[in-house]
Amino acid sequence: MNQKSITANPYDVLEVSPEASNKEITLAFTMAMKRRKYPPDAIALARKSLMNPEERIIADYLRPVIPPVKRFRRSDFSVLNTPAPKLEFLSEFNGLDNAIADLKQVSEIDQRLGTMLF
Repeated sequence: MNQKSITANPYDVLEVSPEASNKEITLAFTMAMKRRKYPPDAIALARKSLMNPEERIIADYLRPVIPPVKRFRRSDFSVLNTPAPKLEFLSEFNGLDNAIADLKQVSEIDQRLGTMLF
């Protein structure tokens, strides 16, 4: 059994939507056997799992929401030779560390008030 048959979702093997009826699944099974995109045992297993309501729920749960990532086949890597853009911090963020440190300090008045209350 190859890797494709192990990892493929039954919906992908039969190329049907999750809303497909049993009749559509049977028709898709026939078409998948004719296409031979997957091994016959994988196609049969996909049909069996989608026809079983309990296994279909599992297939629904495991069906990825995001489409599979296509394999990266770019051969032009010239963009890697361009220098990375230079980052400049905005002037509003100069002294941000000091401002945060000032916020953490408690004023003398606040300390006295805290002592009186607690």
